[in-house]
Amino acid sequence: MPELMIIGTAHVIDLSLPIESYIREFNPNLVAIELDRQRWHALRSNLKPTGGPFYVRILSRFQQYLGESFGSSPGAEMLVAGKVASLIGANLALIDKPILPTLQGAWKNMPWQEFWKIIGDGFLSLVGGGDFSLSKSIQTGDFSNELKEFSERYPSIKNQLIDRRDTYMSINLIKLFRKKEIDKIVAVVGEGHVEGMAKKLESLNPKIVKLRDLLKKKDNSISFSIEI
Repeated sequence: MPELMIIGTAHVIDLSLPIESYIREFNPNLVAIELDRQRWHALRSNLKPTGGPFYVRILSRFQQYLGESFGSSPGAEMLVAGKVASLIGANLALIDKPILPTLQGAWKNMPWQEFWKIIGDGFLSLVGGGDFSLSKSIQTGDFSNELKEFSERYPSIKNQLIDRRDTYMSINLIKLFRKKEIDKIVAVVGEGHVEGMAKKLESLNPKIVKLRDLLKKKDNSISFSIEI
């Protein structure tokens, strides 16, 4: 019987210890992470984007801002998951869509009203204003209200960057389970993907570890934001 654990994390929080703890306790024979080969290589090589289309540069700059503000490099939790997989002798799988086609799809299908909203909101966030702070949810790790507001404000972006990737990653997990040697998987993804993936994979009855569960294993209080 296939066993699946989905861990929801935040890309700019240092959650190394609780992530390692949950993976070791579950003892999977495969760890799947929310990355594609290009991003995994860049992350391991500590490479930073140096160019690309306008929208890619905007999103890259915003991601850099998050890392500088909250004290942890984006994607650090994925490196932790990869390291733990190696330590326990588990396989590693990269299950996310390639980033550039994903961003191109989001850009191509974005209505003008959403375009101006994201430009305005992104600028305000970069200069320290706007409503992107999740400080009200820091203590519990529950930002369902913020995700709801995001989906209402940016429905097409949510569809491209969250919903479609939920489907893509869920299909890849099912494909992995079809391999004879794989029967126990931990998937480490952004918290914003947990609910959608859990619904799509409900027939597997996955064990869900939410961000708030990881935070409970941390002794120190932290500030954070979420990359989706």
